[in-house]
Amino acid sequence: MSHSPPKVPLGAVLQQAGLVSADQVRQALEQQHQTHNNLKIGEILAIRGWINSQTADFFAERWFRLIDEQPKQPIGQYLKQAALLNDRQIKILLEEQKQTKVKFGELAIAKGWLKRTTVNFFLRYLMSDSLAQSKVSEIKSRNSAQRKLIDSTVDIPRDSQSHLSAKKSASTQSIFSLSEQKNINSDALRSTEDHEYSQKIHEGFLKIKQKLLKIEGQKNYSEKTLDRVLLWTGGQSFLTQKLFTLIAENINHLNHQAEEQQIDHLVQAKIITNWDRELKSHFNGIKQRLLDNQNYQPHELLLLYQRILTNRVLANESAAQQELLNIGLVVRQQNDLVVANSIYQSVFNLGWIAKILNVQTQQQNSVATLSRSTPQNNKSSWFQLKNILLLLTIIGLLTIFVNNIAKRLAVRLAFRQGNELLQQKSFTQAMAQYNQLLHVDSNYFQAWTNRGYALAGLQKYEEMQESCSTATIIEPTAVYAWNCRGEALHNLQRYNQAVAAFDRAIALNQSDPIFLINKSESLRALGKNKESITVVQEAIEVLEQIEATRSSANINGEFAVALTVLGNGLRQQAQYADAIQAYQRAITYSASYFPAQIGQGIALIGLQRYQDAQNELESILENFSLTEAQQSQTWFHLGKALCNAADYTRGIAAFERAIELNPDYQAALAAKKQCN
Repeated sequence: MSHSPPKVPLGAVLQQAGLVSADQVRQALEQQHQTHNNLKIGEILAIRGWINSQTADFFAERWFRLIDEQPKQPIGQYLKQAALLNDRQIKILLEEQKQTKVKFGELAIAKGWLKRTTVNFFLRYLMSDSLAQSKVSEIKSRNSAQRKLIDSTVDIPRDSQSHLSAKKSASTQSIFSLSEQKNINSDALRSTEDHEYSQKIHEGFLKIKQKLLKIEGQKNYSEKTLDRVLLWTGGQSFLTQKLFTLIAENINHLNHQAEEQQIDHLVQAKIITNWDRELKSHFNGIKQRLLDNQNYQPHELLLLYQRILTNRVLANESAAQQELLNIGLVVRQQNDLVVANSIYQSVFNLGWIAKILNVQTQQQNSVATLSRSTPQNNKSSWFQLKNILLLLTIIGLLTIFVNNIAKRLAVRLAFRQGNELLQQKSFTQAMAQYNQLLHVDSNYFQAWTNRGYALAGLQKYEEMQESCSTATIIEPTAVYAWNCRGEALHNLQRYNQAVAAFDRAIALNQSDPIFLINKSESLRALGKNKESITVVQEAIEVLEQIEATRSSANINGEFAVALTVLGNGLRQQAQYADAIQAYQRAITYSASYFPAQIGQGIALIGLQRYQDAQNELESILENFSLTEAQQSQTWFHLGKALCNAADYTRGIAAFERAIELNPDYQAALAAKKQCN
């Protein structure tokens, strides 16, 4: 079983590299869907002028191979291959680097030639030093992590045992968070001159596009119109010119608010529905070359074209494929054969194929009937041919059906196995299952989401954020993907971004309290304690509504977490009595929920009820299932309760036990010195 990472969709890679925005990727995916996948994401982004076509090709064809090869060239060479820097820019940067000793990427950022996000992306995946640094950061995160947000995955039930919390110390600020902040500042300070230069480049690209389409000088066509025409024609010269002619003849005024719909209606009315009037000779020419083909059996060409319409067909050097390419009905797209454009796909559709095959069969039957004087063996041949045609059609359809069913079964099996492994906390094995699934279907957003939670279990929060972000790009309404993204950002201490992600989840589903609870935690990390309390109280109200309408057994864990978060917020406000009430209520829902138990002990210390605090903390230590981190934390607070009660000897002993379990426990080391 392969453990290599799945091939992330190109739009997600380009977004993570800071080369396109989430909105641009969303629009490109919508256009791709409208063209029935005739255009790839990179092609659409390039046509719109959002990215260089050479850059799109680099990431689509070379990026993942480079990562696997662990390249050793200087970063400038990869940026050049991606068409992000040219030879002149690289020469200037290298000369300045010699003089200033400033890093190559930093100089490129300072000159405004690259975004910091882009430089960090290349360094992280292609430069060995950066990879090593990333591993060091990961180890630090693992050592300092004390709590992690709620684990809430698609198709996986939640309970009190799966609610993990995470909190990094403020000293381990994420380098990516700082980089993004600098990038934001850089974008905000971008000069008017840069904007004007970008505008000139865009206008120049538009003029080139108009010239290629042979409509230069026709200013009544907006860029949106050009894009819509190309999405229908796939760039086929005759169809493109014909469609522009039809637009000029039939649409007096293109409404900028509805021009795409106007063009779609025109294509449907004038071409697809009535092709025999406007484009009769063109379509009849294709039909004749297909059905009266002198180089290959027509029925085999039809069946091959049928497969291309309904399933993925890898390009090879077969005579049948070459004949379809020569006819112009299909084109080669990287390793696949696809229909040349949406117009051909709409005219020469599955219904048309079935009709043609049926006509051929009827003609063969008629010839067989009229030729009664024909020797019996010829009559038999006609029937055999008819049966072969029908059999081949059925086999082709069955093959497509069986392949699709097999693919779906394999995907579902891998997803179920991955979820089972995730529940068992076998995170590496779960990752392998999700990766295997995504190699088959890279758009399975639920797998990207749960893969993110497997990465959370491995405390790889940056990769978790990327995996969950990919899910939100593929399916913007994937509510748990947004929650997963928020959890990753929280653990990376990018709390403002985490709050924004949780807000997206809340907007999509206001009936799940988990998103409110998680948002509350991020707000508290930002120091917005009052807002945090308000939000978690909303979560508790939602839980109470659920409890009132059905059994609370399924939400006990969520109740315990929400009430504990409320208690923590109240404790930070020094409202210790109210905090204790929240903690006690949490414990009624989950008797052994450690965060509520330890929170109650801390609040009792705040009320100077040292003996009660000592009793509570000692009772926690009777739980043999505590982790060493939980034991160390409990011993630390027990030591504080004892020292505040002037029981210094036992207090120091408690601190020493905490330090024994966690030698790097700085708070315990300091408290031991002060206990006198």
